[in-house]
Amino acid sequence: MSLSGWRRVSQFTFLVFFVVLFYKTQYPLEFVYTNILLRASPLIMISNILITYSFSVRFLPAILLLVATLFLGRFFCGWICPVGTISDLIPKTKRRLSFHRFKYYFLVFLIALSVLGFQLLLISDPLVIFTRSLAFITQMRVSLMLIFIIILVTGFGERFWCRVICPLGALLGVFSIAKVLHLHVQENCKKCNICSRVCPMDAIQDFDVKRTECTLCFECVDKCPQNAVTLTKRREPVTVESRRTFLKAGVAAGAAVLLSPLLGKSLDTSAKLQVIRPPGALKEENFLSVCVRCGECMRVCPSQGLRPVLSEGSVYSLYTPKLVPRIGECQLCMLCWQVCPTGALIEVDPTQMKIGTASVNRDTCLEWRHEKACLVCQEVCPFQAVDVVESGGRGRGQGGRGRRGPEVNRSLCAGCGACENKCPVEPTAITVSPEGEIRY
Repeated sequence: MSLSGWRRVSQFTFLVFFVVLFYKTQYPLEFVYTNILLRASPLIMISNILITYSFSVRFLPAILLLVATLFLGRFFCGWICPVGTISDLIPKTKRRLSFHRFKYYFLVFLIALSVLGFQLLLISDPLVIFTRSLAFITQMRVSLMLIFIIILVTGFGERFWCRVICPLGALLGVFSIAKVLHLHVQENCKKCNICSRVCPMDAIQDFDVKRTECTLCFECVDKCPQNAVTLTKRREPVTVESRRTFLKAGVAAGAAVLLSPLLGKSLDTSAKLQVIRPPGALKEENFLSVCVRCGECMRVCPSQGLRPVLSEGSVYSLYTPKLVPRIGECQLCMLCWQVCPTGALIEVDPTQMKIGTASVNRDTCLEWRHEKACLVCQEVCPFQAVDVVESGGRGRGQGGRGRRGPEVNRSLCAGCGACENKCPVEPTAITVSPEGEIRY
């Protein structure tokens, strides 16, 4: 089998592996390292360090990838990355736009925003995009949007995302500048230009292979009639980019500084969003910065009560997880923090958990307003936080004394939402809000 054939086997194997890992991210969690793909992203690691000012051992796979990149260059893009694999499955087009430097300016722009405290770097991480796409593939509008993006990108040429936009590819390209092994066009080359035409990354120009762009797909090696393209140790000196390139990178960083006030307003709006976060969530501003919107916690939730924030928040809170008790209560399984790849959710003792507080609406409660026996909320509460009390009046002041009904003991309530989920009244007579939540 040819080298490019082995590469396709590797791509297919890893794609199946990552999809299987995704579908293993469900209750009961049999394999705790289902988030290994996200933890292998150097982009997520660097962004997490810039936001938290600390390094977590959970990102050791990312360190290993960077070390391997120093030897082999962007092999991850050509042999492992699921987005690259899917890009190769898209029908090829002859049109090819070669703005390969744009992704490096885009990377500088996103890193500058991370330094300023704004987490947009991870929205464009291909591994996050892949995981999130799987998480929401059942939603029709998301599926249609993905199809539209694929059709649009196809028109710009083969592997357009990888060549022009991908910030992870740009980061790996930076680490590939001084790589040990690389493809080299030998002196017996007949200048037929076949290697340049078959290269999906447009990495061969003037019969020279760009270290930062080559993904070791070996298409050029297999197609060269003279066997003039070979894998060798680095011999040429590292080429330093021009002053104009560095100037453009500075402009990208400056654009991030100019955009930061606008993002600051969005962050302030998102930080005031009244939604119930999963157990162990960091304080809201930190949570919004560290969360990568991967959807892993939503996937593993046994009640499916964790849902993405959509139109109710600002752009900055989009796709962050929230608990919707009416759909599913928190069952105290604590799996959400186990699959979180970045530490946006941390380990907490279920007995110390408090994600909100429930309250009873006496105007709609069957016990208070209609004098019907119910007390379902008291029966299902795992914290025994619902008491039966007497009141001198009835909801909305309608007559009688000695009325009895449920009342929430706020000091015992953890906000799990079991009461709201099981309430037989519609709209529910007992609701949970984030009031009194404990954040970390």
